[in-house]
Amino acid sequence: MTDDDVIGLRGKETSGPRWAGFRELNNKAAKLASQGQAAEAIALLHRALELTYVDDVDAAGLDGRARALGNLAGLAEGQGDTDAALRLAEQALEACYAAEARAGDRFGTVAVRASVLVNRCQTLQLLGRLDEALADVNGALDIVGEGEEGDGAYLAVSANNTRTVLLIGLERLEEAEAAAQLTLRLAAACDPRLTGYPYSNLAVIAQALNDHEAAMDYLRLAEQVHLMAGDAVSAALAVANQGRAAMRAGDAEAGQRLLAAAEQAFSDGQQPLRAAELRYSRAHAAFQAGDTALASELLGPAIEVLRQAGHAAMLTEALAVQGDILAAAGDYDKAEESYLAAWQVCEQSGARYHLARLDMRRSFAVADQAAAARTERQRTRLLRRAFDLSLTSALATDAIRHGFAPGRARERWAATVAIPAMAHALSLAAALRDGALVSELLEHMSATVSLHASAPVEFDAVDEVPDFPTLEPAQGERLSFTASALITGNSPDFPATRFALPPRLRVNPWRESQLEPWIRETERRYGFPIRSDEVIDTW
Repeated sequence: MTDDDVIGLRGKETSGPRWAGFRELNNKAAKLASQGQAAEAIALLHRALELTYVDDVDAAGLDGRARALGNLAGLAEGQGDTDAALRLAEQALEACYAAEARAGDRFGTVAVRASVLVNRCQTLQLLGRLDEALADVNGALDIVGEGEEGDGAYLAVSANNTRTVLLIGLERLEEAEAAAQLTLRLAAACDPRLTGYPYSNLAVIAQALNDHEAAMDYLRLAEQVHLMAGDAVSAALAVANQGRAAMRAGDAEAGQRLLAAAEQAFSDGQQPLRAAELRYSRAHAAFQAGDTALASELLGPAIEVLRQAGHAAMLTEALAVQGDILAAAGDYDKAEESYLAAWQVCEQSGARYHLARLDMRRSFAVADQAAAARTERQRTRLLRRAFDLSLTSALATDAIRHGFAPGRARERWAATVAIPAMAHALSLAAALRDGALVSELLEHMSATVSLHASAPVEFDAVDEVPDFPTLEPAQGERLSFTASALITGNSPDFPATRFALPPRLRVNPWRESQLEPWIRETERRYGFPIRSDEVIDTW
């Protein structure tokens, strides 16, 4: 086996005969990992790592230690051990700094540090620690620059791939397509085996534009590239994305078959976390197709793995779908437990806008329970509970749209989330015969945005516009093992003009506002502003 068999960072200068054994073990481990043999790769990396823990370790040995630790961190995340992934990444960075202190960038350690930062940002994003993840990816981009040759060229591919997925998450699709095409050109020049990643991202963009045929063509290209490169893990990712594409195109049978094949590949490749992600996707698809038995069967084991790994975003969605399944079966108490478990995960990770989405799902479930109530008293109590959840979440989702830049993403959020949420709240207000509140709500919905703002709206930019009321996260493909991609909308690198919040409304100057207490409660409950402090008359 030669070093050219391994896709990764080469280094500037050879580490010499002293570390030949280390290099052989590390490169063989990388090869095994790319073939899905994680356990064997981990064992070899630990053997390689032990060689560097000697009293007279030099800069070359420290550089090697950083590489082995970085690779172990990536493998730990794939197995669902996110605590170990973060610990190993921190140790890898310490080794980088030590090597650089002794020899500068003689062995290409700076590139290793950038790669570790990109990989660690993936783990942090998975855990919902977005601010820390952004700091890491920004640090990596500062190191990478434009990239020229060798490790710099490889990292330029990684950085641009990361940027592509960021733009996909922000739904800035024209820019994302340009970034993906740039990544494709850089990958073709650097190492054609890397072209599978931009092909996969071009497929995601095509899907967003409802060009399912082009999406499948791109994904088949990605699969072929990964298979030719001997990268079983990335080939399985391409198959998984083919399954998602088939589901979106309405071919449920093909979608389930492809997702199941990809899940099996990850299970065989000793990557339980990715297998669990796909099992959730299969469960979600089964529930949407009306097969609640299959959905429940798949979801339970997936939730266990996701919970153990601390995969905040996917665990939230899995618990929410579990709540939907239980509510559909009429088991409202257990549905509420599942929704609240998802709520807690969101709250801990700081994903505030997801809290409003979860409360809307809870509201639908309680409203369904009210419809089945045996007494009028019980029905009214449940309707009021549903309304309490519905109105606050509707006000929040309406306000969140002001965190979007004007354009397609903002309009999709309004059409698929904010408007249905407010319509549900209005229907419940009407059922409760609260005419005054209905009147103020209609005025509230009619109020335009303010075109003048002294400061930007204090919202985290939203990373995905879901179909209401359930969400399938964006699936841009990240470079695995030695480089990865972050999916988040919270990036200061892509500024966009946003409107200010609309003012509060005074509908009737001779009567206390019926809506103002609800606005204050919404702001308290979710922790962000719903309207500006300005008050204007509507009469």
